[in-house]
Amino acid sequence: MNVRRTLSVMRKEAWHIMRDRWAFVMTLLSPVFLLLTMAYALSVDVRNVAVAVMDQDHTPLSRRYIRGLEATGDVLVRYTTDDYADLRWWLMTSQAKAAVIIPPGFEARLQAGREVAVQVLIEGTDPNTANTALAHLGGYTQQFAVSVVQEALERLGQPVGEATLAPIDLRIRTWYNPTLKAVIGFLPALIAMVMGMPAVAATSALVREKERGTFELLITTPIRRSELLLGKMVPYVISGLISVLLCAALAIFWFGTPFRGSFSLYLLLSTDFLLATMGMALIISALTNSQQAAQIGAILIFFFPGFFLSGIFYPLFSMEPMMKMEAFMVPTTHYVFINRGMYLKGQGMAALWPYATALLVMGVLFLGLAMILFKKKLA
Repeated sequence: MNVRRTLSVMRKEAWHIMRDRWAFVMTLLSPVFLLLTMAYALSVDVRNVAVAVMDQDHTPLSRRYIRGLEATGDVLVRYTTDDYADLRWWLMTSQAKAAVIIPPGFEARLQAGREVAVQVLIEGTDPNTANTALAHLGGYTQQFAVSVVQEALERLGQPVGEATLAPIDLRIRTWYNPTLKAVIGFLPALIAMVMGMPAVAATSALVREKERGTFELLITTPIRRSELLLGKMVPYVISGLISVLLCAALAIFWFGTPFRGSFSLYLLLSTDFLLATMGMALIISALTNSQQAAQIGAILIFFFPGFFLSGIFYPLFSMEPMMKMEAFMVPTTHYVFINRGMYLKGQGMAALWPYATALLVMGVLFLGLAMILFKKKLA
């Protein structure tokens, strides 16, 4: 083996890695990106579950109960109200994942050693989070009831016995997914992730022309960059909408997932999502010269962040602030909120407009950037 020739090839390949953007990203940066993403996502514990409270008793004991809810850090009392309509809205928009309603006479009945009913409403679109909230609220409430009755018996000088301890009766209702069936909660979110596939296919739109040599013919025509990019993108958007219909049919008729929203609005917001992902796909396509590199880049961009950062399995409120910010930069995150809201809650634009707006802004920015980066000339 000739060492000089081997070193020459090594030097040539090193220059290729440094000069080729995708080779540089794939060999040096992508492992760091994947490690960072997966390490944060896989170590997330479900904590700080947002809870709303309606205190109808307004006594020192009811306020003590509310303060104690946050003691372990598993739940966070984010909202308090005297209006039931507020609870409904917070649960509808997923601002709260559970609600606790403390009835009048809470303090008097507990201190008298009598049973008291406390209603708990659970937002069931994310079964993992719902079960965490149920476990915490149930365990804490029973411990609280025992401690209050023990204190009352000690004040009266009576012996404390387990048989005499009256627990709080939790009246639990789960909204939107009453059985907390995992597939019903996860399926709308999974649709959001798999709908990144049309964008992966779209990354080959321009690269295929470069590989086959037909790009030279395109650049000799009077067609503008914007016309070329839109002409490449629209067929993928249409095929993506057909795929949305097929996925919806599978979810509704095969898995029994309910769809409670407006289907026309759902198609409109799905188009919004597809425009955002296609814009990202065109950027990748403009920057690469091979279909293989383009598709690998698309998978890294669409599927790994979509799986770990979009809130499908790991709730966003449990993530670190930096990871949460990155999550909201991923189109899939917003589409997950749209899908869960429309399938399980029947939400309309009044609740979904922030996510629709974010996707529209992403789509416009990504398409504009793709047109800037795309050069109608040979590299």
